[in-house]
Amino acid sequence: MNDFNKVYAVDIDAGEYLLLQETMFEQSMQLTNNDIYTFDGNPKGNDWRAVDVDWLIVEGETPTNKPDVAGWGAMAFAIPASLKDIFEATLEECCEFLPLNLNGDEWFALNILEQQDAINQEHTELNMKNGRVNRVRRFKKLTLSKGVIKHGGLFKVKGAGIFTFCTDQEGGLYDLTKSHNLKGLKFTEVNAI
Repeated sequence: MNDFNKVYAVDIDAGEYLLLQETMFEQSMQLTNNDIYTFDGNPKGNDWRAVDVDWLIVEGETPTNKPDVAGWGAMAFAIPASLKDIFEATLEECCEFLPLNLNGDEWFALNILEQQDAINQEHTELNMKNGRVNRVRRFKKLTLSKGVIKHGGLFKVKGAGIFTFCTDQEGGLYDLTKSHNLKGLKFTEVNAI
């Protein structure tokens, strides 16, 4: 376990920065080969090949700012090759760095391998609708248990859906983003006891 004080939900700042998407050719290849790449917490290792990506542009709606840390789809973050050594030094325990090709520039997708059972059931309030947990917004109030978070650099939480989390520990995603003044992500503090 590492020293930290705060836990954050990490999100892409899609209102301010461009997002990545697979190129049309890449999507076609994956569909043809029935080989859709997903980020499910399992290592990809030698099964991964560099994926061709491009900036997602929707005329009239797309921000023009290029991020330092980009969002790729709903669940992945990507960094340029120039940041790989900095990120890998402290996040290699919880992430796999998978090559991407962005118009000839080398980028890396962060495949988050850490999933932790950290929801504090006693202090978490579920968002109920018609007697069931709301599928869109699962929590009224999410509380995580600090004591069970083993590596807070970057992780998923079992039962929390597609949300990604980190702590303020030294060398974690929050610390790297703030100390290097990187743009593209938003951090929202989460209740943690």
